[in-house]
Amino acid sequence: MKRLALATLLLSINGVLLLYYAYSWGSMIYLAFALLSLVLAYGVGAENRTAVKVALIYAAIEFFFALLFLIAGNLFSAIDAAISFFILHDILGYIKEVTLEEAGEEPESGVEE
Repeated sequence: MKRLALATLLLSINGVLLLYYAYSWGSMIYLAFALLSLVLAYGVGAENRTAVKVALIYAAIEFFFALLFLIAGNLFSAIDAAISFFILHDILGYIKEVTLEEAGEEPESGVEE
């Protein structure tokens, strides 16, 4: 499986959901974040280091606010929190793998021989 495939897919899904919100509520702010999410999905898919760093920060902030909205009682933000969590998990795993490769070590696998 290609590295960062899950993060790319989830950023694209997040962008499409934000496009739906922008269309249904007529908000230009949702449109801006939808376009940002789709551009980040393209950059993360191409494994651009700057895009990966920006996507990591973007997903962390989005996860934080989704949790705040979830605590406040907005149950639909649970979907957004889950998407952001899995984006964070995939990107952090990728960063760990890349740093191990640059250090010359072999990445750990879950199965020992």
